[in-house]
Amino acid sequence: MAKSSWPEVVGWPQLNAADQINIDRPDVTDVGFYMQGSPLPSGYNPRRVVIISDGNGVVVKTPVIG
Repeated sequence: MAKSSWPEVVGWPQLNAADQINIDRPDVTDVGFYMQGSPLPSGYNPRRVVIISDGNGVVVKTPVIG
């Protein structure tokens, strides 16, 4: 079964997290970077992963497909 969430990358730099997601799921074509508290994209997209980071670029929430 294809991976759909990456709890292990919480605490990682956002670019390292994106690299891991791309390794695990090369079919994901849209990895978005968002600051904590900013508006997120609406609707479900099976080829999108949202990475939420703090002001230092560190992942603060588990990235998931959608």
